[in-house]
Amino acid sequence: MEHLIFVCPATGREIDSGVGSEIGTLLRIRQQNVRALCPACGAWHTWPVRDAFLAKAASHPLGADAHIA
Repeated sequence: MEHLIFVCPATGREIDSGVGSEIGTLLRIRQQNVRALCPACGAWHTWPVRDAFLAKAASHPLGADAHIA
């Protein structure tokens, strides 16, 4: 199971949302949103799942192209 990574809109930093899922589930919920407290800026953000990166994919050289869309 991998964690969803989002980008903080205030700082531009990649944030581990703490939400873990498998790719099959992510593909089914990609139209949903995740709301989480951002450790980068301390604010609550709502991110579309389709904008997420997977933790392993984000660490891969091609990770920037690996979002759920």
